[in-house]
Amino acid sequence: MTASGPDRGRPLGPTRPGTARTAGRADGADRRYRPARPVTARPGRPPGPAQRNPSRTIALAVMGMLVLVTASVARIAHVGASAKSPALTWALSPATNTVTIRLTAASGPSGRWILARSRVLVSKDGQSTRPSLDGRVVRVPVPPGKQTSLVVQVTGPRPIRQAFTVTVPPALRVLASRRSRGGVLLSLSSPVRRPRGRLCRADQVSSPQASEVAVAPSPIPCRAELTLTDADGEQAVVPVTIPGLPETPVYSFAHSAGRAIYITADDGWTPSQQVLGIMRKTGLPVTAFLIEHAAQQHLAYWRAFVAAGGTVGDHTVSHPNLTKLTLPQATTQWAQARQAFGHMLGQTPVLGRPPYGAFDRTVQAAAYRSGLKTLVGWSAVVDSDGIHTWDGKPLRAGEIVLLHWVPGLGGQLTRLLAVIRARHLNPTPLTPASFTGITLQRRSLDGD
Repeated sequence: MTASGPDRGRPLGPTRPGTARTAGRADGADRRYRPARPVTARPGRPPGPAQRNPSRTIALAVMGMLVLVTASVARIAHVGASAKSPALTWALSPATNTVTIRLTAASGPSGRWILARSRVLVSKDGQSTRPSLDGRVVRVPVPPGKQTSLVVQVTGPRPIRQAFTVTVPPALRVLASRRSRGGVLLSLSSPVRRPRGRLCRADQVSSPQASEVAVAPSPIPCRAELTLTDADGEQAVVPVTIPGLPETPVYSFAHSAGRAIYITADDGWTPSQQVLGIMRKTGLPVTAFLIEHAAQQHLAYWRAFVAAGGTVGDHTVSHPNLTKLTLPQATTQWAQARQAFGHMLGQTPVLGRPPYGAFDRTVQAAAYRSGLKTLVGWSAVVDSDGIHTWDGKPLRAGEIVLLHWVPGLGGQLTRLLAVIRARHLNPTPLTPASFTGITLQRRSLDGD
């Protein structure tokens, strides 16, 4: 078989693997194709189409980034154009004479976005002040009694500039300070708010007049600072020093000179004719610490008691536990009873005995304020069961014996006098002089 055309005369046989034949060109040229190179995969990359042009890839990435940046700028511009400006607020604190200027966000996310990028700067009388760490709150000290010019500037997406004048009330001043028996009285430059509470936990603070403050004394010495506030909020800190009130001393023993012993009886609810008869017959000195309410019910008896040589002591108006009362209340209990006995019996007590033997510095100060010279305890008790001394030993000189005006008092006194005679003791009147040089009683007693 022969082929026509340019290959005429060349036999056509089977082709070799990897070779191909094709028709000749129009100009009759004859070209044989070389075998194609086998495609080999690179390590780690699957075989595929030919690699893309790197320049074209970079150009596409740059164009994408430009699109994103343009969109972000457009969004920021939209947020800035649509958001409201942050708000400026300020407040004056007269107590500290400080103006607080605060920048607050407008509503919505855009308001918070603008606030985060804003800062506040304040100038006071032409001088810049230091802002806070967050830049959105500034506190400016301003002098009292003057006008201060402030200029506030806000930097950021929405700048603000405001100027205003702050007028601060005059400072609260102490015009005079007077010390008296009633404590300390302060006269102030303007009316003050009513003070409350106590100074040093004991001294009552009050306001007798609108522009006055009084600090009452207490048994405890007080040195403290009193903070006062006027109607405008201005404050003044006043140092106050008040010495403790004087106190009436307490004794449970008296002089033992001459083998003296002292007989006392408390309350007065049940007068005893037997006791009165002994006093009249023997001149026995007895001190009756009377409750005013009890004495009023038996005035005739107590006048006879005084006429027989008896001594009246103050056992308060109504026999309360004075340690549970305030200083004014305890003072009233002592003073009112003392005054009443002076009117009723013609004898104003200088000796007092606290009910239940309970006392503290307030009770002692109250006794002092009421005019009592000495508070009297006891070292021995006589009742229906016998005689009981503080240490369980027999009665001895210097003891103060306690009885009560109860039914059977006459018999108790008779037994006591028998022991006194047996011990060669001498019943002696009880007076403030009986305690000269005697050790003070420091703790409350336990009794009625």
